[in-house]
Amino acid sequence: MAIRRKWIVFITMLIAALAIMFFSPTQVLADTDIKVRICDPDRINDEGDAQEGNTINQVLSAPTVSYGENRELGSVQITGKAGVAVPLSEGQKIMVILPWGISYMQVPDESSYRNYVEWPEQFEGKKNQICDSAAKPGVSFIAAAPRSLTIELSHLDSSGDIMVINFLFNQDNYSKTRIASFVEIAEEYLEDREGEISRREFFTHLARLAGSFSASPLKSINGNIVAADLFADISKEQADIDRILPLIEGGLVKGYAGGVLQPEQSISRAEAAHLAGTLFGVAASEPAPFKDSLPEWAQKGINKAYAARIIQGYPDGSFQAGNPLSKAEAIIILQNCLERYSKFPLLN
Repeated sequence: MAIRRKWIVFITMLIAALAIMFFSPTQVLADTDIKVRICDPDRINDEGDAQEGNTINQVLSAPTVSYGENRELGSVQITGKAGVAVPLSEGQKIMVILPWGISYMQVPDESSYRNYVEWPEQFEGKKNQICDSAAKPGVSFIAAAPRSLTIELSHLDSSGDIMVINFLFNQDNYSKTRIASFVEIAEEYLEDREGEISRREFFTHLARLAGSFSASPLKSINGNIVAADLFADISKEQADIDRILPLIEGGLVKGYAGGVLQPEQSISRAEAAHLAGTLFGVAASEPAPFKDSLPEWAQKGINKAYAARIIQGYPDGSFQAGNPLSKAEAIIILQNCLERYSKFPLLN
């Protein structure tokens, strides 16, 4: 188990519009507001710029933080340089957007947001311009979602020397985040959004995600079973396929006629939605309102996935169950499954 680490990032508070991530939260910000994207600095420094310790010593328009090997975020600190006029004013907003594969374990709201963001009175002996007044706090809550938080600067004191805001990701029962295994491939998938994903890939991601939670319906693995003994098209050299044995033992993956699994075949929307709905969905009071027909074997799972808002159809009202699942659609399904389990603790 890796040692817990806090990663603190210092940046100049520049007004910079970042590229909005695919399916980013719908809160609308003005051009003068700030959008903060949390990601892994080890993958953004391809130009070879040196990094020392846990601090990125360079001015960035996109502050970054690593989630570390222990899969926990620490905190992000945003500060303007001392002695330099801070280019922000009251009423401007700051949005923190977490990457796909990460979500708040408890979504912040107006009553709890101070456990997610703080504005110290002083920083290194310098007075913070962001401060509470008798009438309103220095920072106000605007909106939140499982992977985003939007705040507004409500009160500034221009006599202050510096501007400092801390975004916290390590407060017990509040701001801790849940980080899923697919965080490592989400960015790659979203660069090839229309690309197809194999049955093996999707099964593996979903098995790893579902198996991380105490409420998981997956059965424990029987160590005497190997996939090569169950399917004619799996060899014993394909040991990685055994990662999906919990899905097989749970009766969720059964293969095709002739005793084959066809792991490298592209997974269909019906197969993915049925599996996700079976694992993470909720009981549906009525069928999903898609205008096209759904395969009988997948209807229950798809209806449960739709009821839990894990899946959705196309703009024309169809679901197109036989279409291959795209990589972008796979990430959305996995993210929605991750957020469905926000109230359950991780297994030790």
